[in-house]
Amino acid sequence: MIKNIFLIFVFGCNFTLLSQEHNSDEESQNSEKDPGFEFVLSGLFIYDEDVFDPATELHLTYWISHKWAFGIGYTFVFEEDKRIGHEVAALVSHKPWSFLTINTGPSFSLPNSHKDTEVSAYLEGEFAFKLGSFHSGPTLGALVGETFKSFGGWHISYEF
Repeated sequence: MIKNIFLIFVFGCNFTLLSQEHNSDEESQNSEKDPGFEFVLSGLFIYDEDVFDPATELHLTYWISHKWAFGIGYTFVFEEDKRIGHEVAALVSHKPWSFLTINTGPSFSLPNSHKDTEVSAYLEGEFAFKLGSFHSGPTLGALVGETFKSFGGWHISYEF
């Protein structure tokens, strides 16, 4: 008797949990936004050969589906001696899960008085937590070119 009650209880709990999972999938499909533009602003620290440089990064992407986007990124790197470096990246973005966006593509460090143009492979992961119409969270990434640079920081984004 107790064994049967226990089995009914376990079956009822599993059925309830599976029903809730199914309903949350339907709700997330209904709440997904149509494709469109997204603007991202990030505050970063870039690590390169024992130096941490603060940076500000801007992304403008166009989501062609709920999983894929294309766009451009622009980064101001506040280097030592009050110099500012400029980086431009062509982005392909993929969202494997609702809380993670992977950005990748070529990055071009623009020439200035102390360096030449440098081409790098750009890879970044943005973890996003929904705050109304905004998303915000940590970001981590790397630039692989003549040198290896890693970076991390915090971003805030808005889809319109």
